[in-house]
Amino acid sequence: MRAVHLALAALALAACDVNPFDLNGRTGGTTDAGTTTGDGGNGDGAASPDAATCIPRGPDTTCNELDDDCNGTVDDTFDKQHDPANCGTCGNRCTAPNAQLQCVSGACQFIDCLPGFKDLDPNVPGCEYACPIFPPGTEDCNGVDEDCDGKVDEAVDLPAPPQGLCRATPGTPCAGTAMICATRGTVTTWYCDYPAAVEFDPSVPNGILLHEQKCDGQDGDCDGVPDDEFTDLGQQCDNGAKGVCQDLGERQCDPQDPSTTYCNLAVLPDPLSGATSETCNGLDDDCNGTVDDATGPGRVIDAMAPVTIGAATIYVDVYEAARPDALANDEGIATDRACSIPDVLPWRGATYAGAVAACAAAGKRLCTSAEWQGACAGSPASAYPYGDVFSAAACNTELHDGIPGGADDDVLVPTGALACTSDAGIFDLSGNLKEWTNDITGVTADGTNIAVLRGGAYDTPAIGATCDFRTSRAAVDTVLPTIGFRCCKDTAP
Repeated sequence: MRAVHLALAALALAACDVNPFDLNGRTGGTTDAGTTTGDGGNGDGAASPDAATCIPRGPDTTCNELDDDCNGTVDDTFDKQHDPANCGTCGNRCTAPNAQLQCVSGACQFIDCLPGFKDLDPNVPGCEYACPIFPPGTEDCNGVDEDCDGKVDEAVDLPAPPQGLCRATPGTPCAGTAMICATRGTVTTWYCDYPAAVEFDPSVPNGILLHEQKCDGQDGDCDGVPDDEFTDLGQQCDNGAKGVCQDLGERQCDPQDPSTTYCNLAVLPDPLSGATSETCNGLDDDCNGTVDDATGPGRVIDAMAPVTIGAATIYVDVYEAARPDALANDEGIATDRACSIPDVLPWRGATYAGAVAACAAAGKRLCTSAEWQGACAGSPASAYPYGDVFSAAACNTELHDGIPGGADDDVLVPTGALACTSDAGIFDLSGNLKEWTNDITGVTADGTNIAVLRGGAYDTPAIGATCDFRTSRAAVDTVLPTIGFRCCKDTAP
């Protein structure tokens, strides 16, 4: 009896578990004679009682791969071919993130993504991509994936760009400009695709600057005028030096700094020279900012000769007064001051007042009648600067042929052209030009002063070219091509 209870207890513990060694519901084997033995098929002849293979544990309502009700069907209430919670095997649920699945023939099959999701990566389960906009719409240029395809602003899906927002002036860098979809900074929208020559704010769709900020030869604001904000372009400039040291240039765009212009000194003209001693030539030779200085250490040292009149010594210009810009074949036009220089045409046609002013500008004055005659006649006094006997060849008077060959030509010649000198080495005191002196001898009917002209001119006969001839007079406002002047000074030049 005790053995029976033990056997029942063992069966109860086994429940419905099948003995892995029992293939036909029994524990015994088959002998060669076909009879059943109790040795469990091991041929030892020992018999064992039949063992039950399943003990019911209750209804088969739990999917556990067991035949709980021992009816011969495992999990008989579960359709593992179609149950999405137990598809194929117990606990195999047909689920994936943001997706719908179904169980077909014991295998999970994908149906569709949940609304608002897309499956873009086949290597990631379910629908991993959340649509930025739901429901999806038409793609536009804004940096958003409106059509939920995982791509932003793809060209094939974009509408045509807006028209008429870009400056496209013909003949300027803006010509032909259209809009493109682009991201600039953090903003994606339609922008004008201006070339690099156009100056614009890239963060603004049509952000052309109101005023050009680059001097680069380009029409940066596409108004038809390149670099129009730089109003000094093309203007003359210099190196800051003075006189002949000054190098003139032209204001041009600065290649090192396009925000400004610079003085390009490489363009002509170049400096005339470096600083030298000042001469009377209409130039600032010493580069001090003053042309033909009349005073100071850099003053012009005019050619002057000392002449003693009584107990006083004064200084007289060696040459008849000439304009600073005079040449051997050109009288010049400058009126800044009188110069005492050789080999240039003397200054003719000056009024008395003009002669006084020109001498004063040179730090001098007109000669007095006595000073002039003393310089001409010398000591002892002679009739002409060169002696007592008239010589047609010595000075440029009426009998001198100013242009050799042919008829006698009475013309003005350059200063010092002839050896017409006084004892003091002063040229042309006889002939070439009559010279104003400050010898006032009367007035005209209208009250104009009359001054004496000394020395005669290129058309004066011998008698009028003597040192003491003072009959030649003229109203001080007279302008004649035969009248000139020379200056005197109380101190050395």
